[in-house]
Amino acid sequence: MTLYIIRFFTWGAWSILFTFFAVWLATSAPFSAADIAIIAGTVAMTNRAGALLFTRWIGRWDFRAVMVCMQVLLMAAIIWLQWLHLHQVYSLAAWLLGVALFGIANSVSTLTQLTFIASGHAEDDTVTAFSKENVALNLSAGITPYLSALVLAHLPDWYLAFALLYCLPTVALCMRITCAQQQPLTCNEPQARSPNGQSRVQFLAINFLSFFAFAQFYNVFPFYAEDSLGAEKIGLFFAASSVLIVILQIPLTRLCARLYRRDLITAANLALAIGVYALLFATQKMTAMVAAILLLTLAEMIFGPLYQSMSIQLFPGRPAFAMAVLTFTWALAETAATTLGVYMVAQGHAAALFTLAAVAAALVVAIVWGRGGYSTA
Repeated sequence: MTLYIIRFFTWGAWSILFTFFAVWLATSAPFSAADIAIIAGTVAMTNRAGALLFTRWIGRWDFRAVMVCMQVLLMAAIIWLQWLHLHQVYSLAAWLLGVALFGIANSVSTLTQLTFIASGHAEDDTVTAFSKENVALNLSAGITPYLSALVLAHLPDWYLAFALLYCLPTVALCMRITCAQQQPLTCNEPQARSPNGQSRVQFLAINFLSFFAFAQFYNVFPFYAEDSLGAEKIGLFFAASSVLIVILQIPLTRLCARLYRRDLITAANLALAIGVYALLFATQKMTAMVAAILLLTLAEMIFGPLYQSMSIQLFPGRPAFAMAVLTFTWALAETAATTLGVYMVAQGHAAALFTLAAVAAALVVAIVWGRGGYSTA
């Protein structure tokens, strides 16, 4: 349970800063739309892929030592960014350094936690364990966007610093992880026949397309809708999505255990395609907003734990590498979605953006039905 509480706080440190980061940059810093896209894309990329450089050592290093060191680095990055803003230093290079350090620290912290879960230290099967991880993450995600919106509205000059509030509890909780739980992080999944390279490439392509579409919700939609809806209302919508996940994730995971992977991937990506396209109309019609939240939440509850569990089986016996490759793929997708999305919205091309994202999700359905290998439970 301690591990899932740690996941709650580490996600909170990321979420409270990033949810409205592009909006804050546009309103509180004199950066151009292109610079904002680069900064937002950099922090998204490093958050997902920064740990790839450390994959060889994650699993060998002490869990607590890694987590504490990364929280210290995270706090240093936050303080650096806050200092730049308070002293009105808006050098693109200085800000890219700060967001890169923030992203790398969070990335290594996240990969360490996911590897800990994938290695069986959570004492659940991987799908259930990752489902619980998703509950912890979304419990945090349900709170932090609204807090982020409140800070943005009432204390914008200190917006960056509020992420510090999540770092110290993480350090304290890491001390509760016992030595008995810190065995080498090797995978406890059954050693199936190693998949061929084509299967792995196809799986990673599916992940990229799904996550490119999904990232429009959390990473781009606030930038698109802030003028029409306001940050606080958007934060409440995110909170509603997270509440649904907290309530429904575990029961849905049990129900999905009886279904074929191909059917689950199909259902998730059809919901994703319709949901992300509905975001285009969510600022004018409440029905579109409700439909988008319900469909995108359903998609996340299905494909999140499923893709994570499948990655462990695609790289048997190498949980840290499996999680790193998966998060790197998500990094590429999120970076592309964030950078392209923020820029296209700023240029008035939101309709083309959300249509492209819907097509990406629909393409996943075509891939899994066009080739075998996903018809197993």
